[in-house]
Amino acid sequence: MVVGPCSATDAELATLLDGPPDSALTAWAGAYTIVRTAPSSRITIMTDPAGALPIYTTQARGGALVWASSSRALAGLTHGDVDESWLAASLVNPTAAVPGRSAWSGVAMLPPGQRVTVSADGSQTLRPAWQPSRLRRDEGVLRIRETLVAAVACRTSDATPAADLSGGLDSTTLAALAAKRGPITGVTVHPAAVNAGGDIHYARITAAAIPNLRHVLLPLDGRHLPYTSLDDLPPTDEPAPSTPTWTRLATQLRLLAGADIDCHLTGDGGDTVFGQPPVYLADLARSGRWLRLAADALSWARLRRASPWPLIAAAVRGDTTHLAGRIASPGVTAHAAELAARVTAPDAAADLGHADRVLVAEVRQVARTAHTESQLADAFGVAMHNPYLDARVLDTVLAVPVRARTSAHRYKPLLREVTVGLLPDPVRQRGAKGVFAGDHHRGLRANLGSVLALAEGRLSGLRLVDPRWLADEIHRAAAGLDVTWSHLTPLLCAETWLRTIAKAPKVSWTYEDRQTT
Repeated sequence: MVVGPCSATDAELATLLDGPPDSALTAWAGAYTIVRTAPSSRITIMTDPAGALPIYTTQARGGALVWASSSRALAGLTHGDVDESWLAASLVNPTAAVPGRSAWSGVAMLPPGQRVTVSADGSQTLRPAWQPSRLRRDEGVLRIRETLVAAVACRTSDATPAADLSGGLDSTTLAALAAKRGPITGVTVHPAAVNAGGDIHYARITAAAIPNLRHVLLPLDGRHLPYTSLDDLPPTDEPAPSTPTWTRLATQLRLLAGADIDCHLTGDGGDTVFGQPPVYLADLARSGRWLRLAADALSWARLRRASPWPLIAAAVRGDTTHLAGRIASPGVTAHAAELAARVTAPDAAADLGHADRVLVAEVRQVARTAHTESQLADAFGVAMHNPYLDARVLDTVLAVPVRARTSAHRYKPLLREVTVGLLPDPVRQRGAKGVFAGDHHRGLRANLGSVLALAEGRLSGLRLVDPRWLADEIHRAAAGLDVTWSHLTPLLCAETWLRTIAKAPKVSWTYEDRQTT
């Protein structure tokens, strides 16, 4: 059984699974897990290396092992509550591995890229089932293009599709690939008072150049500001990254559902996969390439208008946390850090370089949380897909030497090469896309009372966050002052999620007794 979208045909699946099965995990495009059964009642689960289709397990009544693609569903089976240690770890370091746990007590997430064998007595054995490939840059560019073509095809072949058309490189690439197969709707979200320039300008260039692409503008006004109607979110397995912009997302999903569109492609994951931070500087230091390290650190420092010395020092120390910009939020307490330290594990991919390990960890975190976005879309009858988070895409990017895919001088150099001849040059050469920080400031100001109430919520009661810091930061952001959104937003998402699941009905299960004659 293949769970999730997969580009394999029945014939390919049968042929490959009769041979060495581990190659199946990245043989095709898609976000999928493979489950095989044997006459001995042994079950083998081969988990998605990128983690875009997470698989969870728990012990049910009578000791039976039950697996599912939803941790919240399994929590309904065991009557489990939120796992406080997992929650603390997700706030301290969201990319860290938390083996044997999930957001729900008594429910474990199977590690990505593993062959998990479950015997008839419920015992499990695990072994790695994926090792990154190795390719030249030109081979990698060709394979990424072929993989994205297949990824879009396997999701849109039997669907009425739409795609984000933000004018950026990631979403526009998917819309263009889908349009080569047939009609697709491209949706551009924009402020109601702005009808030209920025994202709209580049989206219109794309729509004019690509046949089969129907361009739809979705204007937003004060009713769609971030942090509006946070009480209306559907329950998900864990906090959803789009929580602050839920009203905007819900408006877009209603638009799609009203047009009988049942498949939506997003560019989520593109920034993570193709826009890596300069963690590879630590690899240069480890290999003693000091001249290249100095030159590249200087280039990154100029880009950031900062001194190169902190980058060089971090590279020499092997401090990938600093190089990746993964600094824990000051609002997270020492108690949370202590809980997190007890359950997190060292990176299992020790045979990879610094940059590759960080990329794998970040893709898995982004892919797992993107699964919650799909659960939000499910409430509207729309299947949301994120092809950049497919395991074969990750495998191919890792196959290209890091020095050939990361640059301080060129924006997403690898994806730019992939899209030669596919996108209009102004779009392909665009360095960045529009930002919505101003909307977040205004949204907090408009919803200040309800958002401030989150500061004294369950996270505070569990001693995981400092409510005074959180309240002060909310006030600063509402006043339009600079804040570090990556420190503030995850705390608000987590508190909103806790409130959402507290009032949502539990997932109910029914046992069916069977007799064998």
